[in-house]
Amino acid sequence: MKIGIIGGLGPLATVKFMEMLNERLKNDKNVEIIVINDPTTPDRTSYILNNKKDNPVFKILEMVKKLELFECNLIVMPCNTASYFYKEITKNTNIPFINIVEETVKYLNKNNIKKIGLLATEGTIKSYIYKELLDLYNIDLIVPDDKDQEIVSSIIYDGIKSNKEIDLNELYKVINDLKNNGSEKIILGCTELSALNKIYNLNNEILIDAMEILADSVIKYINHTN
Repeated sequence: MKIGIIGGLGPLATVKFMEMLNERLKNDKNVEIIVINDPTTPDRTSYILNNKKDNPVFKILEMVKKLELFECNLIVMPCNTASYFYKEITKNTNIPFINIVEETVKYLNKNNIKKIGLLATEGTIKSYIYKELLDLYNIDLIVPDDKDQEIVSSIIYDGIKSNKEIDLNELYKVINDLKNNGSEKIILGCTELSALNKIYNLNNEILIDAMEILADSVIKYINHTN
């Protein structure tokens, strides 16, 4: 079994996703992991908010083609925002592809969660990739207000992606605001935030880590296939 990872979106999240997979695989010698880690992929949010910016899908498809050369049996992409390109990716490959957003929404439905908060990039929120799937299951989506979204975006871009210090109190403020607005649980809907959670072990009681769900889904796929 060969698992192909579209990486570099960003690099820290890719590393943390590898850690999650390795923890679950427990040195399974029947599984090979192949990572194409290309941090030069244009920013997904920039393109979603302004289609005149460089389209990242071309770089993503280049990585898919490289994974095809390695004859991967499954492809995953630890990036929520890039799931905006899910249909275009699957249209251009015959390799099964697990969608992090779809898996997370299915998890919410299975656990009977009806009101969910979302911490994510502005691109993820404004592309409605979560909302469209959540609506299919009649799950209400609660997103940060403009001021709180600025905080989240700053943490992702000015903090994690820039490898600079994070003020966790600001993040906890946004989490509390989402909770006070009715969120039963809150999705870490950016893999940079998932990486942050892996490092600092944030408030796990209310947080649902989309990247953890993706890792679990990969293991389920492997077990089902084998």
